[in-house]
Amino acid sequence: MIDAASVTTTVIDFPRMRAQRRGRLQEAMAAAGLDVLVLAGPSNQEYAGVSRAYADAMRVHHEPVVVIVPATGLVHAYTPFPEAAYDLPDEHVHRELLVEYPEGVEALARAVHEVVPEAHRIGIDELTSPMLGLLPDLLAGIELVDAGVATGPARLCKTADEVECLRVAQRINEIAMYDVEAVLRPGVRQNELSAVFLRRVFELGITWSCIDPIWNITPPSVTLQTPTTHGGVGFPLSSNDRFVREGDLVLPDTGIVWNGYHSDFGKTWICSVDPRPSPELRDCYRRWRDVIETAYAAIKPGRTCGDVVRDVMAVEPIFGFPHFYLAHGAGCDSAEMPFLGSELGFEIEDTIELQPGMTFVLEPMIWHEGHGGYRSEEVVHVTADGCERLSTYGYTPFE
Repeated sequence: MIDAASVTTTVIDFPRMRAQRRGRLQEAMAAAGLDVLVLAGPSNQEYAGVSRAYADAMRVHHEPVVVIVPATGLVHAYTPFPEAAYDLPDEHVHRELLVEYPEGVEALARAVHEVVPEAHRIGIDELTSPMLGLLPDLLAGIELVDAGVATGPARLCKTADEVECLRVAQRINEIAMYDVEAVLRPGVRQNELSAVFLRRVFELGITWSCIDPIWNITPPSVTLQTPTTHGGVGFPLSSNDRFVREGDLVLPDTGIVWNGYHSDFGKTWICSVDPRPSPELRDCYRRWRDVIETAYAAIKPGRTCGDVVRDVMAVEPIFGFPHFYLAHGAGCDSAEMPFLGSELGFEIEDTIELQPGMTFVLEPMIWHEGHGGYRSEEVVHVTADGCERLSTYGYTPFE
């Protein structure tokens, strides 16, 4: 039995990681000409070293956290969870600001003036309605811009500690999925699969489950399902107490968070006492392997996201339905920049050069109408001379 202690094999220096992230954030602020950031989004707050107490579900959704990041010096956290404002002295941890109300927004404006009295340009990542209506007057004379001009570049490449956090998160997710795959038999309910998964990941020390586990029962043809707006397979669909039956094609999708970092797991399984893919499904898997191996070979520093997509399209012009990316980034969000094969198109993706520390979740899908298809998610990070897989799960029953 694998226990929680065996999941982490590399020492992760969390204070170093948080200090490096804050340093990168302030470097990006300087490059963007920002004097201060106001962060209301949880993933950006996590990156700045201030977490939310997700285990306290009754409070986390209605007691807001706000983080103010000056261009120099330590951040200020305004939070009902002071225990999660890491590495900050007491004078930098304050009571929460109720920014859903005018009084809270007025207090936020005062806090900004106190932290950075001479601020001329402020980046804000999320706005409540009172913030949108009141801040332009309360911060008159100060330019308000999208915080993404700093948070995006800062978060694009991960430090060595961040990569290890992603590795551990993915490992925990995969360990639990071995337990789930072992009980996937005709007659099991989707919510029973969820129970097996959630019990195991929490035993192994996750912070929270960022999505409800998905056990998508996928029909062999798009004509056999409720029509979708994009005309493709309805995926992912929420799970309930539906029975999984003999021969069902099941596409699981799970995501959990460990110390702020998101994993992403997706496979294609066949529910059966003796699962045997049809020749058509095996062909989908073979083509999927061509795509994934091409992507692995294409991901190298100096190339662009568009270069990778073109290499893949040379072997498989259609690598999924319109709602399936070739890849998305992963880190403090389950899906973040950069993207491969998205609706942004080559115009944007040709401008993004791959760099060591970038992380991707590759998720192509190959479909054979009338027979189903194959999809798997593979987490990789860009190294100095290529890429390394963080995913280790196998491909049963296709191999």
